[in-house]
Amino acid sequence: MKNLLPALLLSLLAAPLCAKEELVTLPKRDGVQLTIYNSEDLTLVRETRTLSFKAGENRLQFSWANTLIDPTSVEFQALADKEGNLEVSDTSYPAESHEMLIWTITAKKAASHQVQITYFTSGISWSAEYTGLVAADESAMDLTAYVTVHNRSGEDYEDAEVRLVVGVIHLVEKVINLAQPATSRAMDRKEMEDWARDAPNKSPSGPGRGGGGGMSKPKQIDKAGLSEYYIYSVEGTETILTNWSKRLRSFSVAGVPLKTVYHLNPAKFGPEFTKVLEFKNNEECKLGKEPLPDGLIRLFRQSASGTGYMGALASKYIAKNDEVKISVGSDPEVTLKEKRKSFAKQDLVFQQRGNNRVVSGWTTLEEFEIEVKNFRGREIAVEIHRSAAGDHDFDSEDKPEVENFNTRKFRFALAANSSRKLVFRITTRFGENVRAK
Repeated sequence: MKNLLPALLLSLLAAPLCAKEELVTLPKRDGVQLTIYNSEDLTLVRETRTLSFKAGENRLQFSWANTLIDPTSVEFQALADKEGNLEVSDTSYPAESHEMLIWTITAKKAASHQVQITYFTSGISWSAEYTGLVAADESAMDLTAYVTVHNRSGEDYEDAEVRLVVGVIHLVEKVINLAQPATSRAMDRKEMEDWARDAPNKSPSGPGRGGGGGMSKPKQIDKAGLSEYYIYSVEGTETILTNWSKRLRSFSVAGVPLKTVYHLNPAKFGPEFTKVLEFKNNEECKLGKEPLPDGLIRLFRQSASGTGYMGALASKYIAKNDEVKISVGSDPEVTLKEKRKSFAKQDLVFQQRGNNRVVSGWTTLEEFEIEVKNFRGREIAVEIHRSAAGDHDFDSEDKPEVENFNTRKFRFALAANSSRKLVFRITTRFGENVRAK
């Protein structure tokens, strides 16, 4: 471990840091786990080591120099110590350094123990991305998910187990602020001595600071306030070095069923008639074990001539059973044309204004025709959203669904090498003809 190097101090008495103390070099970590909360620049680190303790008092030093660790969050725990052999007698924060603490560990007898040190740090984040390889007939795809972990924490983590928190948490105070030494608020000597003497009842001017053998715990920062979230584990372990980014494959699923639907939906996909590939995060699509994190989904298509790019979607959090729709652009083999067949005004209302007679209310009647042609050799699904503004009536013998107060939705299947025409009428009232709500 590069920076966070705890060590057993063999001296039984608290000595100033400037005095030389014999250090026992610790073995490498047995393991480390990173749980990364992207929404608040927060990572929970759990590291385990096997340490040898002598009977009596042992001094264990923990330093967070040149890292973004939250010093108020550091905790020590002996694992599988059923006999209660180890006890943390006190925790002190030496005045000579604002970037370390010293635990005094009392052991009833000499023994080796596996211990766990946990803390929060900032500077570690992650981003997700997905690659879908679509079959030539567009009926299914092979979906592979990746996570890229970015480490700017100042610490290397070897063979780390990585867990990602999908969701939002809220912190009372940012960890990166707690990690910085409060040099601009340094206590004078008298204030330091007063705080050391009355430590149980006072807080230092800076987080995690203390004088001499001060034994007060650092101030507690509330890391709770968790809302809906999901912990997403990456299989295996990875070495993640500081100032590096590392791309990890999180899962791969073959044969995810796809549905191809041709959309005219200006509010969602723009004004063009576009082809959209759809799948659901559920068991029927071989997914649905967990929500999928925010990320970029890219689709590529396999063909006899090779692999071609189809389209992409910057997706938000995808909950279980949510549907994903990815526009891949227009298709020359499926076309849509719309035309207005007629337009008329009626029910004109006039109002006298001085010597002038002006129109103060009127109603328009418009008839439209949409024709969809399918030149492909297989049946397709079509979905057309048509909106109108103002006080209007929408009428069609094709019986569209009501999507909302101003939008109707036509949905139908269109056989191979065939076409279909939709006719609808929109009656809109203006001025004094607008109906009272």
